[in-house]
Amino acid sequence: VKRVAASCVWLASKLEESPRKARQVLVVFHRMECRRENLPIEHLDTSSKKYVDLKADLIRTERHLLKEMGFICHVEHPHKFISNYLATLETAELRQEAWNLANDSLRTTLCVRFKSEVVACGVVYAAARRFQVPLPENPPWWKAFDADKAGIDEVCRVLAHLYSLPKAKYIPVCK
Repeated sequence: VKRVAASCVWLASKLEESPRKARQVLVVFHRMECRRENLPIEHLDTSSKKYVDLKADLIRTERHLLKEMGFICHVEHPHKFISNYLATLETAELRQEAWNLANDSLRTTLCVRFKSEVVACGVVYAAARRFQVPLPENPPWWKAFDADKAGIDEVCRVLAHLYSLPKAKYIPVCK
């Protein structure tokens, strides 16, 4: 689990706007492990065999992750569409609610199941329902954004299910 977590963080850092070196990720995960196990925090020597083995594991696990994802790593976030979609409505609380829902949607599989436009339309729709803001029906507003009603409904269902779950809490997996 720890190896996969480190590899996911390393890969994610490469895909987003803040790439990190393997050394940086390994040093942080090593420090976290020392703290979790109540061991004295020691410096991870980059010339040690332990570091070389950890780095090889990190690279190998990243390769496995990429293979499992079919090397499809580009995910477009729905956030950039939200402001464009809501520009005409001029409702600050609606924009903020949709933004919050888009952030929370990243805790689900929506970003890989649907195009960003569909997720953006889904969170806009959910936010509009919460604040009872009417959206244009004739023609259907989502058609202008290349989305379909079934996809929007599924986004709303997944988010409703997410909010019905108990609050997330840390579960130690090492013991």
